[in-house]
Amino acid sequence: MKEDLQARPLAPVQDYTRSDMEFGKPKQKREDQKSSKCLVYVLAALVLHGAVFLIFATVVLRPRTPEVEIGSVTVKNLKYGNIGNSSAPSFNFTMVTQIKIENSNFGDFRFENTTGSVSCGSAAVGVMKIPTGRAQARETERLNVTVSVSSLKIPNTTNLSSNISSGLLALNSHVKLSGKLNILNIMKRRRHPEMNCFMTLNLTGHTIQGLTCD
Repeated sequence: MKEDLQARPLAPVQDYTRSDMEFGKPKQKREDQKSSKCLVYVLAALVLHGAVFLIFATVVLRPRTPEVEIGSVTVKNLKYGNIGNSSAPSFNFTMVTQIKIENSNFGDFRFENTTGSVSCGSAAVGVMKIPTGRAQARETERLNVTVSVSSLKIPNTTNLSSNISSGLLALNSHVKLSGKLNILNIMKRRRHPEMNCFMTLNLTGHTIQGLTCD
């Protein structure tokens, strides 16, 4: 029996690979994959922030020129025809206008005092004085402006006679503002909104009709 045990060959010793060697490559791959995912997440976050800033700059920071126009007109103390001892046709009246300054920006628009004009044909017949003011962000500022209108500055009253006879008098008004736009204290720009308004004075009805602005 002892001889049999000594004669039996021993089983070969198995060479087991170390666990750290066996799983070394998969671990490295997982680490590389994690690094790639982190890089993708960082790039995606940068793109997202860039898109948000672009939208913010386009919608919020983009300066827009405010719009100015006449909202309504009231006529007072109208006199026309051969006034007094004059043989030439003439007119004079007081025009109360509501000036609207619409500011669609995300910042205030502060405008300086200026003067506009009311004309009949090519002749200025009234001066429109706009005081200093402010149109707040995303709001419309309304100003009541009183204008004295008179035909004294019209050099040729030939056409005026026919207009008065028809009972309709064509007028137009022009105003150009100058001011500074301040958006969130980030962007400051000067803007010059301008308006041209056309209207017809109904002499018999003492009213303004067909008011349009561009």
